Amino acid sequence: MSLTLGIRELSGAEAPVKSGTLLAQYEQALASFNAGRAERARAQFEGLLTRPDLPLDLRDNCSYWLGEAWYAQKAWLDALACFLKVLEQADSNKEEDARLKIALCWQNLGEPERACTEARTLLGRFPTGESAPRARRLLERCPPGE
Repeated sequence: MSLTLGIRELSGAEAPVKSGTLLAQYEQALASFNAGRAERARAQFEGLLTRPDLPLDLRDNCSYWLGEAWYAQKAWLDALACFLKVLEQADSNKEEDARLKIALCWQNLGEPERACTEARTLLGRFPTGESAPRARRLLERCPPGE
């Protein structure tokens, strides 16, 4: 079975992004993620990201939460790609969170040097941010100078 929804064609196994405003669709995808439905959220965020009319302030958030959905499924490389996409957008409100997740992805991929480098970058840019304590804990496991 296949549904055409104006965003893209989805098989019956994938979750469509329902019609409505882009913000409402984003909120629906986020609600799916928060309800523990990572696969559904992933399909919804992917659908939103195909929209050329998606505003930049939602695009970085969709990329971030798509990364979180992949991260929840332990798909570290897919998550990493999404979090790196967030950094491509100037003045992203998700940069700090994305940098922490990038560090954690590198750590989970067995790349401690890269994890440490990213944690240092995060602390250099956001020394008092919400992610700073987790970045500092990650750095405690890093050799000096790594």
